[in-house]
Amino acid sequence: FEFTCEEASQTGVSLSGTVTSFGDEAEQTTVQLFPSGSETPAFVVMLTGNTAKYSFEGVALGTYTMKVMKNNHVTREYTVTVGAENVTQDVEIWLLGDVNGDGTINAKDKKIIYGHINDSSTELTGYIFDVGDVNKDGVINAKDKKQIFGHINGTSLWS
Repeated sequence: FEFTCEEASQTGVSLSGTVTSFGDEAEQTTVQLFPSGSETPAFVVMLTGNTAKYSFEGVALGTYTMKVMKNNHVTREYTVTVGAENVTQDVEIWLLGDVNGDGTINAKDKKIIYGHINDSSTELTGYIFDVGDVNKDGVINAKDKKQIFGHINGTSLWS
């Protein structure tokens, strides 16, 4: 009887991709990779630039949470499954208040927030909700719209 297990001898694969962010190119983006159920990242990388490549080598088989963070952005989490082949996972994070994800906070974002408040057919959910909830009180309402309007007119959301 002969038993071989290819996975047992595997030392891990590469997990790589591109991180897209906005705002200040000099601000660093942090990418953390957490094994399923762990509160401690197995891998961490700091990147500079609004389009930056990352790579983690020797990633073991399993499911991971990838957390992507940058100043003035809303943290985003991705679930990544790693098997026997290298994995490419491109990720994107948005500026706080940039609900359409175009890299700027302007009247278009204010209009989307207004639609969420006044029209149930334009309800924001998930990550977009988090981006639109600029005061982080768990609801999107006139206070958030007012802060976005203020940002457009010179009162930064981030100060």
